Amino acid sequence: MKLAYYPGCTLHGTAREYDASTKAVSKAAGIELTEITDWNCCGALEAIFDKELSMGLSARNNMLAQRTGLDLVVPCSICSHNLSRADKAMKTNGAFREKIEKALGEKYTGVKIKHLLEVMVNDVGIDALAQKFKKPLKGIKAVPYYGCLLVRPSEVSKFDNPENPTSLDNLIKATGAECLPFTQKTKCCGGNLLMSKQDYAFILTKKLFDEAKAAGANCIVVACPMCHMLLDGQQSMVEKVYGTVIDLPILYFTQLIGLAMGLSEKELELDKNMVSPKKLIESTGKQEEKKIETAGKKDEIKSEKEVAK
Repeated sequence: MKLAYYPGCTLHGTAREYDASTKAVSKAAGIELTEITDWNCCGALEAIFDKELSMGLSARNNMLAQRTGLDLVVPCSICSHNLSRADKAMKTNGAFREKIEKALGEKYTGVKIKHLLEVMVNDVGIDALAQKFKKPLKGIKAVPYYGCLLVRPSEVSKFDNPENPTSLDNLIKATGAECLPFTQKTKCCGGNLLMSKQDYAFILTKKLFDEAKAAGANCIVVACPMCHMLLDGQQSMVEKVYGTVIDLPILYFTQLIGLAMGLSEKELELDKNMVSPKKLIESTGKQEEKKIETAGKKDEIKSEKEVAK
């Protein structure tokens, strides 16, 4: 499978571990990624000042992807949301399309935009992925966190139920990890408020942590670099503000399935995660040792019974 690849600004910056794990897992899954040339920001920041400029920046990326003749995969939920909205605007808003086509000197026929989670779950398929899993992640108790943009709005993100998505849940289960119920799975993490109203952002973030901890989770699995930045990068700040200890690793879903594939921590750049997942990873090894020890004891009992006969 060949796909055009749009990493977006964060995967080339603060979310390099997401970029690295995306490429490592895609390669293992038989996906060939071709990064589109000369891509620009999706317009997430510019949207604050000029919505048309923001939409135009995403439309330009779609034009670049169109040239490849391939479907476009996007790992970032915000980028996927913005590029999908721009695609819809180019198809339904004649005045906007004419302006963009004139500026770029070519016609827009459209490009199929997919979030990376959609590609892994629907195009590759969970069953096909599971065949590549070498290490069952027993010992990991995860809650799936989709965030507020991955499956919304439904007119631009159609691969899962916007109110109760299950694609990430099913992927977690396929790795051998335990997937716990999580009512906050599509609630906002507060990322868009971090710079303007940090106190309110942390209230939303704390709600996620509280439910995850109450459910017995030992990690949260995400599919968005903004969510990861807040839950992982700002976790120590939330602890300081509320005078508590959270100590909850936040894994990109690509890091989780990469571990199940037997990929190294270096390939998945797990050392870049702010909250160390070391104990979490060690717990999977202990479960495997326990399994081997139990099997050994059963063999011993069986042998003793045979001797007694």
